[in-house]
Amino acid sequence: MEVYKTIFDTWRSQVGSYWQRSNYFAAFETAAIAGCWHLAGSSHLLEAGAGAGLCLLGIWLTGVWYQSNKKTHAYVRHWWDAIRKTEEQLGLAPSDFAQQLELAQELGRQGKSGGQYRDLIQQVPKIFLVAWIALFVIATVRIACLLGYQSWFCRY
Repeated sequence: MEVYKTIFDTWRSQVGSYWQRSNYFAAFETAAIAGCWHLAGSSHLLEAGAGAGLCLLGIWLTGVWYQSNKKTHAYVRHWWDAIRKTEEQLGLAPSDFAQQLELAQELGRQGKSGGQYRDLIQQVPKIFLVAWIALFVIATVRIACLLGYQSWFCRY
């Protein structure tokens, strides 16, 4: 039982660190997008250029966030499987928490077309990625307009 408790605590700490890391990424990226929005819309070439450069940095950072989520999910899943294996070895059925939860989720997936939680949570960095790309396009258009390339999009 002591091994079970240790494995469960390790799993719980992995989940906690995942959420903490994701919250930090989301908060930082939200503030960074706000700052880049200000720079990208500037009427000064240097500021618009800085906005475009920071957008590229934001795209890279979002990629790091996405990969971090994937890696952390692998750790969480490893420890979750260790909990299930330990519950089986200890003969905890029908009070085997992890196995019962896993079965309930599997039954829920069979009845619905919704995706798994890990796939859903990975949508958050993708949303930020779309925002960074859109902001980069805005900054690039702004730079083109400031350099004198006149087109219909420079009127807006």
